[in-house]
Amino acid sequence: MKHYLLLSLLFPLFLSAEINTSSISSNKASYDGNTLVLNGAVKLQHALGQMESGNARLLRDEEGSPFTSIHLRDDVLITLKNRGKIFCARADFDFNGLKGKLSPKIGEMIRFDNLQAGLLSLASKEAEIEFIRDSNALKVSKIEAHDSVQVQYGKDFLLTADSATYSNTKTPYVWASPHCVLTHYDDHIEAERVEILPDSAKMILTTPTGKLMPSAFSESESVQFSCNKLIWEQAPQILTLKGNVSVHDHGVGDIHCDDEVELRQKQEDGKWILSSITAKGKTELKSNLNDGLQHLLVCYGQMQLDQDRLVLTLESPPEEPLEYFHDKMKLRADQAQLKYTSVGRSITPQKLLLFGNIQLTSIEEALRCAVADQFAYFPEEKKIVLSAQDGNHVLFWDQQQELSICAKEIHITHTDNGEKIKGVGNVRFAFSNVENTLLKKLFPFYQQ
Repeated sequence: MKHYLLLSLLFPLFLSAEINTSSISSNKASYDGNTLVLNGAVKLQHALGQMESGNARLLRDEEGSPFTSIHLRDDVLITLKNRGKIFCARADFDFNGLKGKLSPKIGEMIRFDNLQAGLLSLASKEAEIEFIRDSNALKVSKIEAHDSVQVQYGKDFLLTADSATYSNTKTPYVWASPHCVLTHYDDHIEAERVEILPDSAKMILTTPTGKLMPSAFSESESVQFSCNKLIWEQAPQILTLKGNVSVHDHGVGDIHCDDEVELRQKQEDGKWILSSITAKGKTELKSNLNDGLQHLLVCYGQMQLDQDRLVLTLESPPEEPLEYFHDKMKLRADQAQLKYTSVGRSITPQKLLLFGNIQLTSIEEALRCAVADQFAYFPEEKKIVLSAQDGNHVLFWDQQQELSICAKEIHITHTDNGEKIKGVGNVRFAFSNVENTLLKKLFPFYQQ
């Protein structure tokens, strides 16, 4: 038969205000003046919340003083005032020191469920907690979790780490380190440290490396990345990679950015997919155009991939022109666009365009130069088209082939037998004095 202890009547001085004396029950109970022992189906209403266990011992420092420690054993459940729950095998609370230590059964985990309005749950093999007094109640102010830590954040994020700290302060957070692994659907990220800020729906990862699934243009491929710091915002879904950023996307290529890359995700058919990539600062793109040639674009302003429009744009300020390395040629320009065509969830590069103040030179030797208003490259045909706006002309000079061409367009096609060069529209094979002066000014190696 269960005994209800009306402790306010039996022992009017030994309970503190933190224990509701009308809400203590157990199957058996004993009291020796300093220690209250409860056995079997223990329930105890405390300022921290409702405590349940198989057995409990409440101790005080001296006769007549309130209890200062509680020791719970066997199937411990603590339901906090904020509806959070703690599950463990044993709990030892020191209310003078406002701290406690928890332990699980062998082979099981300590669990903290429904923390932070249900956004967080935490599990570990070891845990210490700290309390603060708030009016007539106690609340958990900090949890230190160790050994095989798991943090469930919302419905979609699972974080594992060696240790984690939950701080229930004015700005609550979870701080986990080291050996962190964050999973989100098929996304998988490893990091040295992870900070979760539930109030702002944000996570901060230190030295992360990982993959996002699927990539912008392929359901079977992932986006792989590494950086110094990652800020993951959930509303909207934005991942900002900062410092020494490297990103690999099978369809786009290899991106390296000194400063910052922003990855945006959108939900499609129940999956989160990459919708855009934006890089700021010096950015290098090694692009795979499926033509067997090396392609490197370097910009100093912004690079942006628009997955919906299938266009990648690169811009540079006037004082630091964009650079493009194509096989044995180097070009400078103000802006670049790489356009794709799609088949299902796969993409194919359609053409690369450079705009504004085009300057072309050879990489290995000073054998070739050109100026134009626009450059276009068609990977499938391995064909280059240099073109000029109304009133302007393309100037092309090749020392080895002894070519000087002025035309509206110049076409350069790679073939198995070498290059084929052709002028189109009002073609001249000699430069005027003004054109010669311009080429000498732009290219000191030019000889005529």
